[in-house]
Amino acid sequence: MITDSLGAVSFGLFIVALLGTLALGASYVLALLLKKADWARWILRIEVAGLGLYLVLYLISSLTSHTQELPVGQEKHICEVDCHLAYAVSSVHTAKQWNGATAQGTFYIVTVRVRFDSNTIASWRPRDLSLSPNGRSVALIDGQGHHYPGPVNGLTRKLIPGESYTTEFVFDVPGSATDLRLILASGDWPTRLMIAHENAFMHGKILFRLAA
Repeated sequence: MITDSLGAVSFGLFIVALLGTLALGASYVLALLLKKADWARWILRIEVAGLGLYLVLYLISSLTSHTQELPVGQEKHICEVDCHLAYAVSSVHTAKQWNGATAQGTFYIVTVRVRFDSNTIASWRPRDLSLSPNGRSVALIDGQGHHYPGPVNGLTRKLIPGESYTTEFVFDVPGSATDLRLILASGDWPTRLMIAHENAFMHGKILFRLAA
């Protein structure tokens, strides 16, 4: 299974770091108000050590990662903490005109299959509970690193375990663009701060190759 992160581990470490920072920050302020300079110094040292450890793990996970490119039909799982949604490109075709519109370059019509993988549901989550996906981002990337973003409306549908559907994305891409790949990832900003998440700074991405 190819996933965008370490799942609950990445999320859990982020929450621990966040709550720990808030708790230590409040304790530091309280120590200052009580004029406990020694307490304040120790609290500050613990906070710096904790953030330093988190930063080291963050950088190690990013610098040792690599970008993966999935072929048409292969799934990528995006973690929703207690379950996964699976995404795969099922087909790609090009056109100069689409639904009455004419492309400035070439329309790439990418069909994506979305599936609620019932095998990834955590033990504490009810198996008949529906899921409203978190935020997503979608774009085509060419070989020069140019991004051509697309709308994410088709990825907001609520799903029940085991359910799947397909949705289309239409990108108007310059004719000079080559080596096109699709990136479909979590669009939530906290993921950029999570250890071993593909959205983390300098972390490798999971891309879909297009065969048009």
